[in-house]
Amino acid sequence: MKKKELEIMLQSLSGFEKPKAWLEQYMTPPNVAADIIFLAYHLRDIKNKEIADLGAGTGIFSIGACVLGAKKIKAVEIDEDAINVMKRNLDTFQCENVDIYQMSVNDFSCNVGTVLQNPPFGSQRKHADLPFLEKAIRIGKVIYTLHNAVTIEFLERKIGDLKGVITHKIPYKFFIPRIYEFHRKEKVRRELVLLRIESGKIK
Repeated sequence: MKKKELEIMLQSLSGFEKPKAWLEQYMTPPNVAADIIFLAYHLRDIKNKEIADLGAGTGIFSIGACVLGAKKIKAVEIDEDAINVMKRNLDTFQCENVDIYQMSVNDFSCNVGTVLQNPPFGSQRKHADLPFLEKAIRIGKVIYTLHNAVTIEFLERKIGDLKGVITHKIPYKFFIPRIYEFHRKEKVRRELVLLRIESGKIK
């Protein structure tokens, strides 16, 4: 499968039907998700690996990992409405190797080879991304995680404190549509950075 084919596939997924502002629920743009998943695939972090998708939402990372040959995927999502949509998306692509865990990431404790995540940006709750980052480094050998670009210096210090090593930093720009009542603009541009991190579990 080519990256463009994966992107087109991911574009067909259903998004959040009842997005919740306090969870900062925004669907990762399919082109960005496809780019991240293909990078992970080419770095041998997807095929035949056990994957955790933290804050899985409607399943875009889980499904991308599934179609590219992940061994097992653990999709962690706290919101029941998002899970209901995720289940339909998983059925559409016959992703039977995805187990859904309805819980906070704080309560998830399974060790995996790779973590994929697009955590909350911290717009509603300051540092809302940190529990995701800390959990990912604790359970995963390799982590792919998206964050606000302006926080990169803070994140680098935090990751160092957690004994993680950043191997890749890739900037992204994408627009978040107006989906909440407090949004004043039709679209808001986000400057993000993808971090690939190797945890202390790497030998």
